[in-house]
Amino acid sequence: MKYANIEYMDNTKNYQSPVDILIEEFGGIRPLARAVGRNSGSIWKWSKSGLVPSNMQQKVLTVCWDKDLNVTPHDIIFGRN
Repeated sequence: MKYANIEYMDNTKNYQSPVDILIEEFGGIRPLARAVGRNSGSIWKWSKSGLVPSNMQQKVLTVCWDKDLNVTPHDIIFGRN
């Protein structure tokens, strides 16, 4: 029996986690930490999970918008493909 040569899309190759997006937009962990009022150790912990804690999402989004950064609520919660 012959099988069709099917190529599956791998969406994980281009995925950016919410924290990866923020670190890129702010230009590093320290600038992000200063902007949101946290220490860089806290941001480093976020980067391990890739997620912005829910109690910080609104503040982070507000700071992003105040700085006119290219970050949406979807980016903060889900990341980008």
